[in-house]
Amino acid sequence: MGRMNIMGDKGDIRVEWDPDVEEEVKAAEKQFNELTKKKWMAFRMYDDGKKGERLEEFDKTAERILLVPPMVGG
Repeated sequence: MGRMNIMGDKGDIRVEWDPDVEEEVKAAEKQFNELTKKKWMAFRMYDDGKKGERLEEFDKTAERILLVPPMVGG
């Protein structure tokens, strides 16, 4: 089971998918693509303490993906 946490101004939104269920994967991938096109950053996260890594493309095999909005300011 994959999980995507979207950290937005309305709090943490959780999206889950089963990598074997095409409809769930497509829905999660669509949301991922919509946000990354808006400059959101995506990271693959690990529950075992291993350092996360930036994702440029949706990976249906990822256990956990974190999406954060673009930074504003300067």
